[in-house]
Parts: sequence; C-alpha cells; structure tokens
Amino acid sequence: MRVFASIGSWLPLLKDFLPSMVILEEKAVELYHFSLLEKPVSSYRTQDVLAGIAKGGKTFQDLHEHLTAQGFQRKIRKMGIQPNSRAYFRGDMGTLQFVCPQIKPNQKPTAQGLCAIPDRRVSLLLENPYAVNLPYLGYEYEVWVPQAGRFILDKGLRLSTGRGLDGERIYESSQDLLLILDLLVSNEELQEEVVNDFHEIRPPGLVREFVENLKQNGPGSVIWDSTQKLYLERYPESKIVDLTRWYWKFIPYVTRALNEAREES
Repeated sequence: MRVFASIGSWLPLLKDFLPSMVILEEKAVELYHFSLLEKPVSSYRTQDVLAGIAKGGKTFQDLHEHLTAQGFQRKIRKMGIQPNSRAYFRGDMGTLQFVCPQIKPNQKPTAQGLCAIPDRRVSLLLENPYAVNLPYLGYEYEVWVPQAGRFILDKGLRLSTGRGLDGERIYESSQDLLLILDLLVSNEELQEEVVNDFHEIRPPGLVREFVENLKQNGPGSVIWDSTQKLYLERYPESKIVDLTRWYWKFIPYVTRALNEAREES
C-alpha cells in the first residue's frame, strides 16, 4: 500500500492549470481515499490521467502549448469502447486525456488548441466539484474531483445490461463497478455522503436508473463475477462475503433514502 496518490508526479507539471480541470476515473478514486477518507491508497496500475475540462480547443491553447513544450505529443488511443481518441503522451509519464461536455449531437473532438473529447456524461461530473489538498515533495496542491455522489452515479449509469454482452463491454463495465466497490464497500461515511448527494441530482430518474443497473449486475451476473475477481486481486485480505453483504445492504439503503426524500418533498 502506498501513502501517496500516483497522480503526485503529474502535479508539478500541471500546477498552473489544476484549477481549471477535474480529475476523473482511477486517479479520482485515489484522491478520495487519500484526502477525503484519509486512508493509505493502493495505486491503480494505469499511468493514464483523465481530466474533465469545460471545453477544449482554442480556449485552452496555453495548456496545449505547455504540454507540447514539456515534450508531450498528440497520440491516438482507445478510450473505453471509443476508438481513435486523441490524447497527450510522454514516455516517462504516460497518457493525459481530456474530456469536455458534449453540447450537440455528433460533436467531434477538438482539432485545434487543446485536444478534448466530447462526452455527454461530463456535464454531470463537472457540476459542484470540490477541492482536495494533496502534498507532494514538500508542496501542497489543490486538486479538484467530482462530487462523490455524481462520480458513483456516473459509474453505475455506465454499466452494461442485458444478455449477450461481448468481452469488451464486460471488461469496461467491470472496471466501472470496481470503482464503485473500491469506494463504498469499506467506507460507510462516504456511502452516506454519496446517498445525500443523490438527493441533489436532477432529473431524479438518473438515480433510479443507477439502482436498476446495480440490480441487473449483482451477485451471480457475469459483470459482478468479473468485478469480484478484480476487487479480490486489489484487496486480497477481503472476502467474497464482504462484497455480497455490502450489495444486499446498499440497494435497500439507497431505495429507502430516495423514498423518504420523495415523501418529504
């Protein structure tokens, strides 16, 4: 277990631009553990950093120029199930990729200025983020992460459902479910915060969809079994019963909280 988040080596390089970006995916999970839960963090294997930003293109031309001046090159890579996504790459650092809110259908990645990929989920993640403080090499950085409830909701909404899923979709959904389990299985205080955040999300149908997706990907499903294996590899001291016990408590907990909020309103 490490006592620092693996994003640390990126912070000096991005210092002047951190206020304008929100850290997403695995690096966000590390930041939740380290700064909000105040627990040692087991770093994810990937070097990649994914950051949400208000928009790409010429608005952030200075960030693009900064990265290229630091030796980063534009690279075509795969992002999730999307092929041919643009990113910034440097051999000793890895890949830095930006996503921005999708404003119109069929919106293409920005070709000039900062490369950013439009994604319709990003608006949800960029709303009401909060800053965490992360010390690295004697300096303390302020880094933005999504509101915890919105982060968990996004992971749940991405879960694939139905029969006949191919291996690629099973893998991607397992990665998303792993992030949910990583944050919530052993952290009741964060679980309560997540459910409180759910009350603010509009439309509320998104949360109902989240619950339904979890119901369809519970114990016994192919995605759950795949995720369970990944979780136990990451936390070998855990047991299968820890995961199933959490699941059968969490679904009623969220449902009950939503029903009570609806009655009060």
